[in-house]
Amino acid sequence: MILIMLVVGYKLVFDPYRPESPNSCWSHKSAELDSKQNEPSIDNISYDVPMQTGQTHDYIMANTFQKQFVRMELDPELEKGLVFVIKAFKTVFGQDFSPTITSAHDSFNTHDKWSPHRWGRAVDIGLADLPLKEKRRIVKFLKATMPDYFTIRWENQGIQTEHLHLQYRQ
Repeated sequence: MILIMLVVGYKLVFDPYRPESPNSCWSHKSAELDSKQNEPSIDNISYDVPMQTGQTHDYIMANTFQKQFVRMELDPELEKGLVFVIKAFKTVFGQDFSPTITSAHDSFNTHDKWSPHRWGRAVDIGLADLPLKEKRRIVKFLKATMPDYFTIRWENQGIQTEHLHLQYRQ
């Protein structure tokens, strides 16, 4: 039992995929030029997104739930799209409805190095507890009305991790 605790403790501290880890494989420091190729390398790219403030961010925080550990540090353009999505959910499910953000600028252990979640350019909104007819309706509506620089995907259909993936493409 003690051996297991030591291994788990070591893994939590030195896990290369945790941002707090001293051995992290990605850095919170600004991207520095790689001396060999004179280009940024994947190991020194900064995934930091400035903490957002203002009316758009305040609206998002007041009108959504966030799963524990979700970091709502989002690209300002994604925030504008997310406000539209929240208003669409409220139109379909009523003004008292608040969608649940299940992933945003977080989940570094579940998203790959190039995931838009790492850049604050994607959010996942839980759909598992909603009626199938309404899920279809809202996904169809959002795909038809969102600008082309947003991606809307209905992911993990039919299982507990079912969600709407909203992504801002530059």
